[in-house]
Amino acid sequence: MRLLKKVGILFGMFLFGAVALLHSSMYAASEPGNSKEVTNLVPKMTSNTAPSGEASASSIWSSDHKASNAFDHTAEGVGWASKDGVPYGWIGYEFVKPVAVNMYTLEPRKNYTEAGTESPKVWTFEGWDGANWVILDTQKNITDWKQGVKKEFTFNNGTAYKKYRLNITENNGRPYYVTIGEMEMMYDPSIVTPEPKPEDPTVPGPKPEDPNPTPVPAGDRAILVVTMTTGLEKEFDLSMKEVNDFIAWYEGKQAGSGSASYAINKHDNNKGPFSSRKDYMLFDRILTFEVSEYSK
Repeated sequence: MRLLKKVGILFGMFLFGAVALLHSSMYAASEPGNSKEVTNLVPKMTSNTAPSGEASASSIWSSDHKASNAFDHTAEGVGWASKDGVPYGWIGYEFVKPVAVNMYTLEPRKNYTEAGTESPKVWTFEGWDGANWVILDTQKNITDWKQGVKKEFTFNNGTAYKKYRLNITENNGRPYYVTIGEMEMMYDPSIVTPEPKPEDPTVPGPKPEDPNPTPVPAGDRAILVVTMTTGLEKEFDLSMKEVNDFIAWYEGKQAGSGSASYAINKHDNNKGPFSSRKDYMLFDRILTFEVSEYSK
């Protein structure tokens, strides 16, 4: 009995430990920054210019809080802090040559109790194109900072820039300065959405829809095309009664009776302040005519 009881206790401890480990793994995977394995493109900086590239900031609290502290691959130290009384500003890094970045992480200062209120709340992540700062990512109301936990931010970008910066406009309430313990920049090709390829101009594509399509006539109608002896073609959209009246006139005149001309109403082809416009067809100028009746 004692042996069974001991085995039961050990099994219970093992089961509890397994559940705790599973919960811990799930929690760690859900934390930002732990879901991807990508390389930090910024080297471990020992100063603003060593070992390569250059770290810079809009202001610093003191010489001990320089920009390179945010790129020294740890959040343990004093990190970067802006000038006293200026709780906003930018911090950036310039690569030796242009590189594409579409992911970055931020971590608060690990050894300071006010890390949450002095960390960024509103900012843009920007790339320098040689003339202007291009906004690549915008974040607002980021408040749930935890010491020892990185926040990961991704965006679609395949363009290589030489300089990047985090432009902070508001921290989480501490009136003295804004701080960052550690910042990383990465590139993950799996999150890049390819831009659509331009169409081959030699391959005909679908014709654009006419913004003012010609309405399909409804009812008993037809297109009458009259070819004149000069080769000129005249087209009329008429009711079948109007078409039959024209044919009756033409056949009557051909038989030797009727007037020498026939007036065809131009209907919607009227232009200008007219009550109506008519095209008078001279019998001896007509070479042929064609009737195309609309299907019902």
